[in-house]
Amino acid sequence: MTVAATGSLTDGVVVALLETTVLGLDESTTIFFVGMASAVLGTVVSWTAYRGYARNDSRPMLFLSIGVAFLTVVPFVLSHTIARVTDATDATVLLVVTACHLLGLVAIVRSFRRSD
Repeated sequence: MTVAATGSLTDGVVVALLETTVLGLDESTTIFFVGMASAVLGTVVSWTAYRGYARNDSRPMLFLSIGVAFLTVVPFVLSHTIARVTDATDATVLLVVTACHLLGLVAIVRSFRRSD
């Protein structure tokens, strides 16, 4: 990890700009790839839980699969889609991601209940 600091004088105020690189990638690229890795791993876990649902007809596994997907995959896809397609603010994107996390947690809590 490399941190470079540059300074400039604007109206008598020194402005410090920090540039961070990890493995030669800038900050936003690093965040994108880490998010993508999380989404891919979440897809694997969610797919495995779904296969458990399909094999055993276990509704809790279905809710677990949906919950993991809404915690990992859906927020990543929606946040990058909304940011690129619309001119939504950061607050709007954060609201969508938080709503996805809430739905995911609700689904996982629902998966704890025994199927009837």
